[in-house]
Amino acid sequence: MSDHVPGGTSPSLYGSESGGSPAPAAKPQGVLDQFIGLFTEPTVVFQRLRLAPSWLPALLIFMGVALLASLIWAAKVDQVAMTERRFEVMEQAFKMQMPAEAVDKALDQVQTAKPPYVSAVLGTLLGMPFGYLLFAAILFAFAKFGGEDETTTFRHALAATTVHGLVALPIPLLAGVMALLKDVGGAASYASLAPTTLNFWLQPENRWVRGALAVLEPCYLFSCFTLYLAARHTLRLKQGALIGLMILMGFFGFVGHFMGGLFS
Repeated sequence: MSDHVPGGTSPSLYGSESGGSPAPAAKPQGVLDQFIGLFTEPTVVFQRLRLAPSWLPALLIFMGVALLASLIWAAKVDQVAMTERRFEVMEQAFKMQMPAEAVDKALDQVQTAKPPYVSAVLGTLLGMPFGYLLFAAILFAFAKFGGEDETTTFRHALAATTVHGLVALPIPLLAGVMALLKDVGGAASYASLAPTTLNFWLQPENRWVRGALAVLEPCYLFSCFTLYLAARHTLRLKQGALIGLMILMGFFGFVGHFMGGLFS
């Protein structure tokens, strides 16, 4: 398969077939161009990533926005309400009845607790890079055992991971705005404050319905599509590996969003 980059070189033309001087290496797209391109010409974005894999700018921008949203959430969250909600979910959804003494003790502790700034910062600065590295490692393993091109590197996997995830950038961005404008209450994380999910508008009482609606989040669903394009055009997976990857990541994505919706 030949990937063509508008205004640039094709992947096979790093040197001239007629023996002439080598063509200049492709330059990475800027992160703003990548973000816009994901919604206007996503295939081209991942074809260009194959030629010039770039991952750090996308990671830093997402982490910066997520960190800001996390700090705003941490400053305003009602930890007592959040703890009560967790116990309610455990009882209603999982039929786990906690002893009254344990519940009272937990509520007494959070009443005097400081805002969870430390967990918000560590979750973003340590948890997010670890999650990206783990995701990239899975993609790289699929590329090595089920890829069409042996020249795929871990840098390609990092680029596919971080850039495809830029479509979810509106979640922390809008969540941070919402956290500034309205009460946070007992929201378990900033993500549940984003108006991109149906739970934000409908707020059903049934926890299983909330979990199901969380899976229908548009940014998440579109990220599944961009992951497919990244796996096909940046990592160049064979069809079988591509299907296996989408099933695996689809399962973990479903579980993660569903559980997040339960506690939102």
